[in-house]
Amino acid sequence: MQTLSDKEVLIRIKNGEIDHFTYLVKKYTNQILNFVSKKIKNRFDSEDIVQETFLNFYKAVHRFDEKKPILPYLFQITRNEMKMYWRSRKQMVRLDEKIIVEENQESETKVAIEKHLNQLPKEQKKALQLVGDGYSYQEIAKILGRPINTIRTIIRRARLKMIKFKIL
Repeated sequence: MQTLSDKEVLIRIKNGEIDHFTYLVKKYTNQILNFVSKKIKNRFDSEDIVQETFLNFYKAVHRFDEKKPILPYLFQITRNEMKMYWRSRKQMVRLDEKIIVEENQESETKVAIEKHLNQLPKEQKKALQLVGDGYSYQEIAKILGRPINTIRTIIRRARLKMIKFKIL
């Protein structure tokens, strides 16, 4: 294929010559892959993100203004894809999950839970104890004088710490 400007390639793609999209992929793949590889060390995941970037660009190419440069647009798509990648790997804890110690559990488990609860910041410990006592998130928010979304965050962080302690 002859050397064309990005503007000419975009015009041809919009006119139905989709084979010219390969030119853009070849031209920018290494730059995008290097950008992603600096942030995400897994080679396969990096390549998937690059592939998704070009797929999303292809889907939106008809809306793209050919007067603007392509590379910044590709980098923005890539950043969005990386955000989605990190979100998909974020450790999640159900907020409505109950933390109740059964009466028939061994006292060792209860002692371990108490020990690790005491290692939590005061507000996280209090919030978890209130959840265990059966209070709703709204009631906990009133008791602690914090917004409900803040309470959700406090409880989520406390549960993640308890998971790290291998308690939950």
